[in-house]
Amino acid sequence: MNPSKLERLLEELLKLKNEILLQRDEEQTHLWQNNLSDYVNLRNFNLTAIQEELTSIGLSSLGRSQTCVMSSIHQNIKILEQLLGKPSSLDEHDYLDFKSAKKILKHNAKIFGTSDGEHYKTKVMVTLPSEAAQSNELIKDLIAQDVSVLRINTAHDDLGAWIKMALFIKEQNQKQNKDTKIYVDLAGPKNRTGEFEKNFTPFKIGSKKVEVEVEILPQSHQGALTQENSNTKNNDASATLVVEDDFYLRCRDKWHTIKIMDNQKQKLHVFVLHKDKKRLTIRPNKKISIDAYTTLYSPKEKRLSQLHNLRYEESAVCLFQNDEIILTPHKQIAQKDFVYESKTYAAIVECSNKEIFEYIKLEDSIFIDDGKIGAIVTQKLPIGVVLKITLAKATGTLLKAQKGINFPNTHLDICAITHEDKKNLFGVIDFADLIGISFAQSAKDIEIVQQILDHKGKEHIAIVPKIETKRGVKNLPSILTQLLKRPNYGVMIARGDLAIEVGFDNLPYIQEEIFDICESALVPVIYATQILEGKMKNNLPTRAEVIDAAFAQRADCIMLNKGPFVVDTVIILKKILHSMHLIYEKNRQLLNISTTWSSDNQNERIEI
Repeated sequence: MNPSKLERLLEELLKLKNEILLQRDEEQTHLWQNNLSDYVNLRNFNLTAIQEELTSIGLSSLGRSQTCVMSSIHQNIKILEQLLGKPSSLDEHDYLDFKSAKKILKHNAKIFGTSDGEHYKTKVMVTLPSEAAQSNELIKDLIAQDVSVLRINTAHDDLGAWIKMALFIKEQNQKQNKDTKIYVDLAGPKNRTGEFEKNFTPFKIGSKKVEVEVEILPQSHQGALTQENSNTKNNDASATLVVEDDFYLRCRDKWHTIKIMDNQKQKLHVFVLHKDKKRLTIRPNKKISIDAYTTLYSPKEKRLSQLHNLRYEESAVCLFQNDEIILTPHKQIAQKDFVYESKTYAAIVECSNKEIFEYIKLEDSIFIDDGKIGAIVTQKLPIGVVLKITLAKATGTLLKAQKGINFPNTHLDICAITHEDKKNLFGVIDFADLIGISFAQSAKDIEIVQQILDHKGKEHIAIVPKIETKRGVKNLPSILTQLLKRPNYGVMIARGDLAIEVGFDNLPYIQEEIFDICESALVPVIYATQILEGKMKNNLPTRAEVIDAAFAQRADCIMLNKGPFVVDTVIILKKILHSMHLIYEKNRQLLNISTTWSSDNQNERIEI
């Protein structure tokens, strides 16, 4: 072993250690606060060359030193000094070592509960649908499957529904002797497209060749809608027509004749074939169009009824590359072919967050509907900003109501905690175990929630900022520093919006960076968005989703969204995690006995 090479390595490590210590914040009191600072400072250096040399002589490359930066550097220095026969130059310092860091991180991850015991290192969180407020069956099944955390999203439903969900969770925890935690997400500022016109889509009923039934319901029938039922489950009628109650009551005799007339003066005579307390059934023997102007007439009773409760669907605007639209802060129903100052734009669309417009600059990029539509700001007008479409399908992409809008290049100095969030926080504070902050951008966002919890004597509630913007990523060191001022905390990697904000091609790199810096602060991480989504929605995962779920074992908790196959998805996810935990602990590979290539004869395996 070349002594001069060892001397040079020792000199470089001592220099690195001193540089990092010089940049430390003297006000930090906790070991892991110092370690966070050390890690951030460590990443100011390009260490790739020294890493390769350290590895070549069998020393730690520092590539997995996130949880114990100075301790790892010290260990290398100590070994090099021993190899060179030099006396130790190191002072006795209380640095965070690997074993202590692992113990602390394990303790910090208890915010996710202990329902599934030590068997699973990565906990599972599931988002509750609105139906969970009406029945406890789903909650009962999820808790039985050892789901550690159940998520309530305040962007949907209301306080009454959230309280019902929380009561069901606490009830099932008691019955099943579990410790399932309740995570409540604050919705944050909503950047969404506004309302679009609602239209009734005409449809046809009747057939000469095939016998098809149509049901007629009274207007007072709960949930009755005039609509085509081709995609409706558990309904043998091809369509539903809703009429006035009086007309319905007067036409209830079997074989009663009803005349249907559309706006094209087409007429169709039908008989009532079946009647009960809930509906009448007719069987049109030829096609006729049903639209907003269709009327039903009873010759016998001389009664006329228009159709009621028409199922209106929101329209959409089909956008193509190079189209121009106006995004406005003003209350505005979206319009196609909007004319402003003698120029025609493809559409004008409202943005729900008015604050944003003072920060938007020319050339800023804007993405709509999870990145399906991309645009650039080309002009500012008194009524809004002009967007030129830069990304859309060749066949056109539909722009619809209530779709998310992202501003990745715009420096939005907007608080993540809205007035509505504060109101909701006060409502859920008595049952929440964890509070999620959507679109957290700065330490100030964390401080606001900490102050509210302190004021209410709820300091034990864990705070979980969701990192889903560029600014949130940039400010993560200060966000983590603020989190560490209270006992319970976590961070969520919200990959949906984050991918649009940083670019899909940058997401893998950025999420690795987030994992690393959170690990340096010993802050547990939740990995979220589209985990096993195919399995969740269609009961069939894609290969990429399975690999993605396997990678997620590095997180302390994985969040699943809602879907019809959620319980089965939980079972599959836990199987994947169990197998991955046999060979990985976070980003460290565990050299367990491999059964892939080993001999069938157990005695031939070598154990150390």
